[in-house]
Amino acid sequence: MDEREIIDKLRQMRDEDQSYTDGKILSSVSTKPLDVAIEAYKIFSDTNALDIHVFKNVERLEKEIIEWFGKLLKNKKTAGYITTGGTEANIVALWVAKKLYPGRRKILVPQSAHYSIQRAADLLDLRIEYLPLDRNFKVDISELENRIDKDTLAVVATAGTSALGVVDPIGEINKLCRNIFFHVDAAFGGFVIPFLNNKLRLDFTLENIDSITIDPHKMGLAPIPSGAILFRDESYLNELKTSPDYLPFQTFTLSGSRSGGSIAATWATINYLGMDGYRKIVEKCMENTEFLCNELKKIKVDIVVEPELNVMGIRPQNMENVWKALRDMGWDILMDTQSKSLRIVVMPHVTEKIIREFVRDLGEVI
Repeated sequence: MDEREIIDKLRQMRDEDQSYTDGKILSSVSTKPLDVAIEAYKIFSDTNALDIHVFKNVERLEKEIIEWFGKLLKNKKTAGYITTGGTEANIVALWVAKKLYPGRRKILVPQSAHYSIQRAADLLDLRIEYLPLDRNFKVDISELENRIDKDTLAVVATAGTSALGVVDPIGEINKLCRNIFFHVDAAFGGFVIPFLNNKLRLDFTLENIDSITIDPHKMGLAPIPSGAILFRDESYLNELKTSPDYLPFQTFTLSGSRSGGSIAATWATINYLGMDGYRKIVEKCMENTEFLCNELKKIKVDIVVEPELNVMGIRPQNMENVWKALRDMGWDILMDTQSKSLRIVVMPHVTEKIIREFVRDLGEVI
């Protein structure tokens, strides 16, 4: 195939799938990345973040990203790196925990945690004890307190669960985690909570938080892949450092070769939007989430729990039939079996106009 045929074929295939620009993707925690980020990715697409002796500016860009996260999370000493996403970041967090407390194996995890925690446990030979949820789908804090013992390696909390966008009581958990590794999976909420003017809190001023996962390719609006694992300070990364015989430096990342394009794109995104830009985006998404709630109440559709972030679950009658009908109408929406709900994520591409259209179609289906 020549170049033209290849490009035409790929465009045809892409056009057969849904696009963020039509607004009907309601299930995704990602959105259309910025043009400046795509261009940045192209410029650094041939670079490898592992080869810092060759591509020194990729390392410089990554350090500036981590410094930016340090400001966001109120800790100048924040250390970490850009991962492929939340799954890798969660694995690395628990890998470090195991290094710090080598004799322990038990991790306490809410039933609502992301499936990557189970993968991390399998890989690291850790034992998960799942914790029940309260009526608001947050981890039961009294049950957590009762389960902590001398074998407890780590506690995992979620800031924005996959199904409902629920934020576990991080402040209360923080008080229980002295001499226990405390990891917060904020893959989704990490780019939302710091920009909300409410009581939700997520930063390193909570003294027992050891690590935080944040995904720039979710509400950070960066292209996929772009996650981040962030630690309180450099000492955590030192636990992972190794010295390959063929490299003139030490490395600490889980993956070896890493895309310099992803790092450049993330750098471009956070510098283009800045703190004020993200704050405006989050405010608009939350306004649209509230608008959606009000419109759903008009047609008497149950909302599982009042949303804290721009994610919600709904329970229409005859839910499975409603779900299938909506998909037949072109709406990309997911059904979560654990919470028994349909998940809706109000990303920046989900506008008030799209919400009106969705609620109209949902009402007709019901």
